[in-house]
Amino acid sequence: MNKELFESLLYEGESTTLDFKAQQYKFARATEEEKAELLKDILGFVNAWRRASAYILIGVKQVAGARARVLGISEHLDDHSLQQFVNNLTNQPVRFQYAPFGFEGKQVGIICVDQQTRPVYLKGDYGKLLKERVYIRRGSSTDPTKPASLEEIAQMRVGTSESLADLVIEFAEIDRDHSRGTRISWNAEFCQTPESDGIPDFDGERPTMTFGPDFQVHIPDPSHRTNNNFYREMANYEFVRRLFRPVRFLVTNVGQISAKNVRAELVISTGDGVVPMLESKLPDIPKRYEYLLVTPAMAGLRSVIRPEPGEVRIDQNQDRFKLEIECGDLQPGRKIWSDKFYIGKATNGDVLLNGLIYSDNLPEPKSFSLILSGEVKQSKLTTEELISLAEQIGD
Repeated sequence: MNKELFESLLYEGESTTLDFKAQQYKFARATEEEKAELLKDILGFVNAWRRASAYILIGVKQVAGARARVLGISEHLDDHSLQQFVNNLTNQPVRFQYAPFGFEGKQVGIICVDQQTRPVYLKGDYGKLLKERVYIRRGSSTDPTKPASLEEIAQMRVGTSESLADLVIEFAEIDRDHSRGTRISWNAEFCQTPESDGIPDFDGERPTMTFGPDFQVHIPDPSHRTNNNFYREMANYEFVRRLFRPVRFLVTNVGQISAKNVRAELVISTGDGVVPMLESKLPDIPKRYEYLLVTPAMAGLRSVIRPEPGEVRIDQNQDRFKLEIECGDLQPGRKIWSDKFYIGKATNGDVLLNGLIYSDNLPEPKSFSLILSGEVKQSKLTTEELISLAEQIGD
């Protein structure tokens, strides 16, 4: 979802591809009857006669003959929990996504229901909904008392388009190949370090070379020199170490055909207070002395030669950071875990990240949204504390 598409939907009326909900669905701690309302709407869109993806805009009120009004909502549904709820009850997996979306300073929820093989129905009764009934949206509503007829069901598989890829992106565990859903949270520390010009030079003596045993001559080691910026590098190292946290992505082909040449892109505005950083760009532990005979490693050589599946690239200008994740070809059911990278978040609260997934099998990029949520503690490091901390590092 992007701003242009969202705004255009506000001018459309409710139909077999669009529904407006002024309030969030009751889900967490809700009864079966309350959850059945959400289940009915999703099944109705899945089975509807339509030629495009369907959207449920939550926190938006329809206005007859005019642009729908964005009311906003105070809480979001968890996509991972919602997926488990629906797909544990249906005869086959349902392809849909819940994503938060920010518009005009308000939060709305968007449920996107992809086109897919039909019919989809419940394996057992749930709330007011009955098993093996094919609930279908006609026009602007889904009437549970009027399920699909036998003739409609017989036609549902005719002309079903299975030529498009269906791709989902989520956060992943750092050290295990498991999904963490579309929302992650962490605790971090925004540490204010002393200004660079207020930090003194490090003036320790260079290591010496000893000749002997007869003469015991000690001379400075010519292969080393004193790192005058040792304390300043320590300040930068501590700032990054305390603020940045590791992140990985998981891209899955949940469709029925192979997805060709898959790439995900995520754009972060520089005004969001979020900064991504490749692991290769993290500062090393500072050293008191520089070893002059070390040659720089050929960092980034793999990226120059050929992007590998899961490789993350970050492009930056003054307005935004753009993350690109190369995924290669994905067969049905295949998953790709991205390389680990790092994100620093300067303030408390949620940040909504919007992106696009590209594939040769998609007529247009598929949008997705992810949420970063974090508690960030503010702290301050004095020059004396910085020097004391630096002295604890070995040579």
